[in-house]
Order: sequence, then structure tokens, then C-alpha cells
Amino acid sequence: MGILEKVQVNLPLPLLLKNLSGVLAIGLQPEIYFSGATLDHLPWQEVKKVAQQLSQKNISVTFHAPFMDLSPGAVDDKIREITAFRFNQVMDLVPYFHPRAIIFHPGYDRWRFDDDVALWVTNSLLTWRPLVERAETLAVKLALENVFEENPSIFTKLLQAVHSPFLGYCLDTGHGHIFSEVAISEWIEALGSYLVEVHLHDNHRQADEHLPMGLGKIDFDGIFSCLRAKNLQPIYTIEPHLEEHLEPSLRALEKYLK
Repeated sequence: MGILEKVQVNLPLPLLLKNLSGVLAIGLQPEIYFSGATLDHLPWQEVKKVAQQLSQKNISVTFHAPFMDLSPGAVDDKIREITAFRFNQVMDLVPYFHPRAIIFHPGYDRWRFDDDVALWVTNSLLTWRPLVERAETLAVKLALENVFEENPSIFTKLLQAVHSPFLGYCLDTGHGHIFSEVAISEWIEALGSYLVEVHLHDNHRQADEHLPMGLGKIDFDGIFSCLRAKNLQPIYTIEPHLEEHLEPSLRALEKYLK
């Protein structure tokens, strides 16, 4: 389908390796997810070969960094250190794959940080400033994805503090629908100038279901209308968690990207 040329598809590295022939055959553009376990057991020769094959087919790649148990704004120095270590493991792979962008979870949760945004921003800068410096040398954009954050002001504070064209924002529609206290359009209005990528998946606002667009309750007409009104052209990524959701996700997106 022609839509495959306009969208990234989230795919953990082990699944990419397992399904490489199919990915290459149809030109699927992966957003490669690296878990901590995957990064610790990389089959380097195979990884380099995969990167070369994707490049030879001119297949666009993005990365999704690990996030489980990590906290880039942690108060505990040791937690930040292991978080930075994991993030730098992903950065080590940039020269092989040349991704268009790398997506990270910023890790703010008002319950865990006792609503102390200033403390979180201060500690987050200890992680992001050196990582952004490395991103600049590698010429790759980093983007922070909303997860539990309830409004865009948290992102605005951090992005303004770093103030680099190499650190931007990734709008996750599913997370925004569940956790945001404001409409998703307000995130686009506030962070449009930082927008690098959009993750597209649907839910019923009860759980992070990762459904194809249109099978939940998210107003995608409104989201795409807002993006068009601001003349934004981010990277679009779908995140099907079931193989049978891949084609419906692509079909649903097709009408918005004609």
C-alpha cells in the first residue's frame, strides 16, 4: 500500500529481525523499539546487516528508546545514571541506522514527584543536556513523548530550558486521551513549534488499548484538522500491538494523508 511510504510502524528489534524479509519486501518503515534486555544482548553482526539492508532499500527508520523502570528526571542520582546509560546505548546505534528521530519518555508523573515540576525539570536537564549535545554531533532529532503528563506546560518548561533544535516533542494520541486534563488540540497549539512526531492509536479512555484509529473514542478528525491549520508535517507513526491491527491502522490513516 502506498500509505506505507508515509508512516512509520512501531516494531521491536526482535520482531524486525524475525520478519526482515517481509519488511523489506513491502517497504514497511519501522520505528524500532529497543528494550533494555534487547540492548544488552544485541547480535551486533546481524544488527549491522539489517541496518545496511534497510539503507539499501531506502527504507526510513525511527527509534523508540527503552522506558520501563527508567526516569530521566529522577531525584536519585543512580537511577538517572542507569537511565542515561540506556539512552546512550540507543545513541550508539545511530551511525548504523541513521534514524530520522528517536523517541523518549520524559517520565514525569505528578504523583511520584509530588507535583514538584521545578525539581523534575532541574534533574531532567542533567540527563537531556548531554544527550542533546550528543544528538547534535550525530545530527539526529530527539523527541519527548507525552505519557502520564496532564498538560503541555510541563513539556514547555523543559523544552524551553534545553532550547535546542535537536530536542522536540512527540504527540501520543492514545496517552493524551487517557491522561491529559486538556484537549489534545491544546497540546498541538502549545507545542506545535516543537512537534517532531505523532503516535497514532485509539482507545476508549479506560486503558492504553493501542487500537486502530476509529475503533475507540479519539477525535482524529479534530486532531488532523488542527495539524493542518498549523501547517505541521510531523513524522506519523502507528503502534499496533497485534498483527491483525496493522492493516486496519494503515487503512484508517490513509484518508488523512492523501
